[in-house]
Amino acid sequence: MAAITSDDDPIDNLLDQAESYAQSYLTLTNQDGDASASLPPLSLSIPSRHLTTLTSILEGDIMEVKDTVRGKGMYAKRDLEMGQRLVIAKPVTLIMACEVDEEDEDESDSDGATADEEDGGRQSKEKNVQNTDSESIDPLSHATGTKRNGLILLHTLQSILENPSIWTDTLSHLFPRTTDEVLALPPWICSNASLGMEIETVMNTSLSKSFDDDTARDIQRRLPLIVRYNVLSVETSNELFVYPDAENGGLIHLEATGLYGPEVSFFNHSCCPNVSRYCIGDIMFFITNRSVEKGQELCFSYIEHEFLCESSARRTAMLDMDFTDHSDVDHDETNVTQQKSKRQKVTPKQQTRHEEDIPSPLIDVEMQNELMATPALDRLEMITDLLDPNQPLNPNHDDYQSDKYNLRILHAITLENLARSKDALEEWLECLRFCIANYPPIDETTVVIHVRIALCAYSCNEMTIATKHAADALKMHDILFGGGMNRMRKRYKYEFLVKMRREDGCGSEKAEDVFWPCCNK
Repeated sequence: MAAITSDDDPIDNLLDQAESYAQSYLTLTNQDGDASASLPPLSLSIPSRHLTTLTSILEGDIMEVKDTVRGKGMYAKRDLEMGQRLVIAKPVTLIMACEVDEEDEDESDSDGATADEEDGGRQSKEKNVQNTDSESIDPLSHATGTKRNGLILLHTLQSILENPSIWTDTLSHLFPRTTDEVLALPPWICSNASLGMEIETVMNTSLSKSFDDDTARDIQRRLPLIVRYNVLSVETSNELFVYPDAENGGLIHLEATGLYGPEVSFFNHSCCPNVSRYCIGDIMFFITNRSVEKGQELCFSYIEHEFLCESSARRTAMLDMDFTDHSDVDHDETNVTQQKSKRQKVTPKQQTRHEEDIPSPLIDVEMQNELMATPALDRLEMITDLLDPNQPLNPNHDDYQSDKYNLRILHAITLENLARSKDALEEWLECLRFCIANYPPIDETTVVIHVRIALCAYSCNEMTIATKHAADALKMHDILFGGGMNRMRKRYKYEFLVKMRREDGCGSEKAEDVFWPCCNK
């Protein structure tokens, strides 16, 4: 393991800043009902020496950027251990989730929220948001952009006008880089009419005052698509069960979408990733989740890890990135590069048929919340019926494996609610088997499941099981986040307060103090 033990490590300070921001947001929301109007934008302070730049990558000994037939990608410059920190990055632009009306997002098609892509979708004439050609355009042939990405685009334009080097030194390096790449992609049109007009005004009137005609035209053509294909979701500790519960320490109010530079966007997608990412506030970290050999491409997954076990067609639908993720993997970690996703252009007819044929997961966040709002005994009966192997969730399609996994988590929680800890323990162990089979070797969600197993086992006096999984959780957490026992206690401070069972069963001492005692107590 590449241990992260430096006294100069910024993570603890970032965690403190993130918690302080979340508490301020909650306080203002309770007072005024709208914290977004009075709270400064999310921008955590971090010394610049910690941040990764394209220059530091090119001059360093960890990674290198290579041009291949698929475009740019990150490659290991030497053998890398599991847990090697690769990148720490701040966004060029960030839009908080609270800045976007849910109704607006629901009415628009989804934009991709992933990193740089090197091959595109259907062929189209070169258009952009300020285009005034008289040629008749079929609106159905155009991609629709979300309000969220429209806000990112507008804010990015304003930043570029204030500081042109943001374009010349950073964003101009991102995909799409050439006219051919632009032409190969669906045009981006903002779904929100008033926001689209504001973007068009800035594009048409302001850019020409700050840039020469060729550069202004380049920005007009490329920037909407740069936003479309390079933005990433930004969530802090979202693997924790306490995450959505802001009143009790969850950090859901830090949820955002960010546009990062080439130090992030040059990472390509793989359905068998050797890199994972996590955020603390707006600061994004990339770390190896397995050992990587020199010369191997460094890739992360653009979709959540729970979906990596699904079919190629379903992964492609979730990606929503105008390429086909062909590789049906066996999760052999030695073949990450060989199992790297291939790109295939998609025509409008193919894309429409593709979207119609592929069902979405059924046990989504809305369904999970609906189930958890049901009284425990009724919920148990409902989940038991849904888990019946003889009764598919969707009679017209094969079930998502991730649906069954999420149901098992709800089942385990419900069993603990009903003081059936031994039964719950079996379900938690089944959830862990899913994580081990389908997630990277180290994963923050696997850490959470290990913790839940330890707490559940402790409650029913299965101390051997509890001790083993507590140790596994700490070891994996330390590889991902560093900082040993104290940092795990810091990140899990509110998670340990989530009580899933009626009472803890092994004496008066808290399980967290038994298995993960603070070193500075």
